[in-house]
Amino acid sequence: MPSIKKQTTALCALSAAMLLSGCSFSGSPAAPGDGNSGAEHHISVSMYERGNIPEGMGTATGNMWVDWVQQHSGIDVKYIAIPRGESVPKYNMLLATGEAPDLIQEYDTRFINKLYNQKQIMPIDDLIAEHSQEYKELLGKFPMLKKLATQPDGKMYAFGRVQGYFPFTFLFIREDWLHNLNLNVPQTTDELLDVAKAFALQDPDGNGKQDTYGINMSGFAPDIINSMFQNLNWVLEDGQIVHDWQRAQAALQFKKRLFDAGAIDRDYLTDKNGKKADQDFVKGKLGLYAFAGNAKQIYDFYALLRQNDPKARIIPIALPRSPFGQFSAQFNPPFQMSGVINAQAQDPAGVMKYIDFMSKETSEKTFKFGIEGVHYRMENGVPVTLDKAKYDKEVSWLGDFRTLGAQYHMTEYEKYKQDLDLSQPFDKEVYELLNRAFELYISPQRPYAGFTLDRYMPALPNEIEFINSDNEKAIQDIWNRAILSGDGYSAEQAVQDARKAWEQGNGSKVELWYQEWYRQNKDKWVFTKDLYNIDIK
Repeated sequence: MPSIKKQTTALCALSAAMLLSGCSFSGSPAAPGDGNSGAEHHISVSMYERGNIPEGMGTATGNMWVDWVQQHSGIDVKYIAIPRGESVPKYNMLLATGEAPDLIQEYDTRFINKLYNQKQIMPIDDLIAEHSQEYKELLGKFPMLKKLATQPDGKMYAFGRVQGYFPFTFLFIREDWLHNLNLNVPQTTDELLDVAKAFALQDPDGNGKQDTYGINMSGFAPDIINSMFQNLNWVLEDGQIVHDWQRAQAALQFKKRLFDAGAIDRDYLTDKNGKKADQDFVKGKLGLYAFAGNAKQIYDFYALLRQNDPKARIIPIALPRSPFGQFSAQFNPPFQMSGVINAQAQDPAGVMKYIDFMSKETSEKTFKFGIEGVHYRMENGVPVTLDKAKYDKEVSWLGDFRTLGAQYHMTEYEKYKQDLDLSQPFDKEVYELLNRAFELYISPQRPYAGFTLDRYMPALPNEIEFINSDNEKAIQDIWNRAILSGDGYSAEQAVQDARKAWEQGNGSKVELWYQEWYRQNKDKWVFTKDLYNIDIK
């Protein structure tokens, strides 16, 4: 890593290139609470703490890039660390004590909708009209941002980012195991079940032991399996939104068959965050890997697998066809709501100025590529990374500085592909794998299984949200019990019990709400069919 002095010099050079001024770094990463005390605006902003900052680069709330924002935005910004895996509990605590940041950056739309219902966030229409330039122009270019930000009272409450299309969920298969067992890539859910059983029971790695699993059932795997059967609770049928049970029964029966056949880890319910499944994959013990994450994680996990088993080969596959059609699981939302303003914020105009600054294309470029001449050079109008190791240490972790505004000029997915060294066989293989995954998972021929992306689901009123949430928990307990109970508790009986629990839990109120919401919004909301017709340039 270069010295702080060299970093400071480089940052000053960048500011000159951008016609910005005032580069006078202190020579050390900013500490939380340090900032531009002479600035006109003083605000606080949340920042995810992911534990991904390389050694020597500071912390989530105090580092050279925090300095850069302070210097070039002209705003005194205090960043507040939010544990990524526990963001909602942390926000709830901060809101209860009056210590929540002015700008709450969060991707969980259900939580944001709750804040709206609780009147803990402020409308932003007038703020944008009176104090914004960059973000206002973005709304004009991409009206869908306004559509997604608008709550039932007709006002906007959330800011977002435009980030383009790229996959978020994947289904990988051990291609070498297919060859070892003389099997084909499964095309249907029945074929998937047969392949998963073979991977678990027929010694695909040839070590003479029955120590492999067919597929994971923890982590994001249940969502991917549900997507195969279009089992996402709500479906559009005959011009109406209905709460579906037929698909739920088919998906449950499939999971039961996996469990009964010994094709999955029988203790999967104890793997709350999917970490054991990740370890099973990298240790070479998992034949089908249902995964959610980014391109770098795919590269790193695959590299670990190859270290443990040099003969291992994986490929992405389309989600197999079920009796209900062929679908894809969640992909990254091209438009994503990512920030709201605390109703108690003392300087909303300052927050708006910050959002405008972070929405600039120059800010996007800096937080995606780093500093020209230090981290990249321009070739034919395209930034090209100079030193991947340096980029990884100093720039690669800046995703949480790219939560607002225009972030689509080169997606993170494309950026990662661009940095691969295609002269290296493994990098070339990953490059081709990522290309194939994009083709498979971003396709109207295999549309997302839900009526809209999870992040675009409508905001439920407090009473309806409470009913829906309680019912979801009760029904999930029934599904879990059915999977583990073998012949003693059939899928048919579980669905009957779930329907009874839904009826007793006032689920009909939720159904009526969705039906009325769809009647009022069917011509103006963002539905799955709309997602494949948007040109983001």
